[in-house]
Amino acid sequence: MNEIDILGFDSVADAERGFEIELTSPDGVTGTGVFVTVLGRNADAVRKFVNGVIDRQTREAAIAQRKGKTPEPKSMDDLHTQNIESAAVRVTGWRNVKQTFDRDVLRQALRRNPHWIDQIIDASADIGNFSTAQPSN
Repeated sequence: MNEIDILGFDSVADAERGFEIELTSPDGVTGTGVFVTVLGRNADAVRKFVNGVIDRQTREAAIAQRKGKTPEPKSMDDLHTQNIESAAVRVTGWRNVKQTFDRDVLRQALRRNPHWIDQIIDASADIGNFSTAQPSN
């Protein structure tokens, strides 16, 4: 029987390599010709961002509870900005784009094309995009 090295699996490293997707038009089908490299949800930068959001929410809830209040709900603008940041942290580069990769330019594009936010986050969450076979012995 061939034994498997359990330490040979590394989904974090797989997520860090990134996965290229083509952003689509709002119809979700027609390609734009713009390709972005997306980190997986297990990548350190993505986990750090998500943990930061959760930590802030937990801290705000604790402060509100100590004051005997409920936490202030986030505004739609705040949630939209948070979603843009969540997508931006997942993108490490692009191709077929006139501008050199820059997250500020990406944020501007995401504000004007909010359907890309979902495409990026969905690709990041799809573990199948980042799976590699177990290394050989």
